[in-house]
Amino acid sequence: MPTLQRFDNARVVMYLDDHPPPHVHVRLRDGRECTVEIDSLEVNGRIVQREIREALAWVEANRVFLHDEWRRCCP
Repeated sequence: MPTLQRFDNARVVMYLDDHPPPHVHVRLRDGRECTVEIDSLEVNGRIVQREIREALAWVEANRVFLHDEWRRCCP
């Protein structure tokens, strides 16, 4: 589970050999977690978008990198 980016309240991780569609996991300091689809930025989980605004902006700005990592980690 490589950590791709850290923020004050969260970190963006990608699990090895994860299921499609391409997505990342955002884990908050309090232990809650959600998934964010790389293409649509759809958030799935018990976290509202405002709580992970910074992480969502990072995912949106780094889609090419994240797709490359997805292909590497989840062949």
